[in-house]
Amino acid sequence: MKAEKPELNTVFSQVLQNICKRIRRGFENCWARRRHGLKAGLPHFRDRHQYRSLTYPQMGFSLKDGWLKLSKIGTLRMVYHRPIEGRIKTLTIKRTPTGKWYATFCCEVESKPISGRKKAVGVDFGLVHLVALSDGTIFEAPKTYRKIEAQSRKAHRFLSHKKKGSRNREKARVRLVKVEEKAKNRRRDFAFKIARSIVDRYQKVVVEDLRIDNMRRNRCLSKSIGDAGWGILRSALTYMAQRSEGVMVLVDPSYTSQLCSGCGKLVSKSLSERTHRCSVCGLVLDRDVNAAQVILRRGIGVEYAESKPVDGVATAPLFPGCKLPL
Repeated sequence: MKAEKPELNTVFSQVLQNICKRIRRGFENCWARRRHGLKAGLPHFRDRHQYRSLTYPQMGFSLKDGWLKLSKIGTLRMVYHRPIEGRIKTLTIKRTPTGKWYATFCCEVESKPISGRKKAVGVDFGLVHLVALSDGTIFEAPKTYRKIEAQSRKAHRFLSHKKKGSRNREKARVRLVKVEEKAKNRRRDFAFKIARSIVDRYQKVVVEDLRIDNMRRNRCLSKSIGDAGWGILRSALTYMAQRSEGVMVLVDPSYTSQLCSGCGKLVSKSLSERTHRCSVCGLVLDRDVNAAQVILRRGIGVEYAESKPVDGVATAPLFPGCKLPL
């Protein structure tokens, strides 16, 4: 192939091998989905504007005094976001849609267990409250896209009026992706901060095994679910739990919002009802905190105790929530 296309000689050999692996992985994923009866299209050809990253899997790069040397490219000045820990295994060079360049190092590091943590916590993902914990802690949804939605629409209109291939259209495109990139970065930053707060306090994290892609098919909730960033948050929790020698548990999400965490009885509620009220055991609790406690029970295998109807109403405070045996 290099004989037919001499320009390939300007690219490091292992980078080309990694590109071949990506193509093969794309076809294998397509065939695997089709074998399971799912719809899947074949990988598409990507031009130079769409292919924004290249990977050095083993060698071909070196670091020295803030300078990054890349084989077949040259030496580049690099600004560190944080110190590099562990042994560097791979390097990926990526260009964002806004024209920024990033060098991402994949490193082999030792896990760092955190002492003094509590045993377990249940985590409920929501739209009104982004995250509710079984101990009563609530993190409100930042709604990053909703805050820039007007700017995004304006940038889309501005882009649609520009002639394709013109410099003004490219400027309008960059203006649009900058707005969207800002919301994406805020969402990701908030998710990692929440994950760090949870993992630092609890050794075992129990979350629902949500099918997020299926949930986004609901036209009424699709935009809000995407803005919430549940997938990013779950990935951050998994990564941080593994690195700190913690445990991440996925449980069945069925009826977690409808069951009572005190007695296990089914208490039907609409999405507009924000308070859980059980007529059997008298428990009154924020619906998301109640769901988090149901999730925790499933994760640690605690059975519900037998309960009897009560005359009065027992009200549990939102903070710290009902105590569960751990």
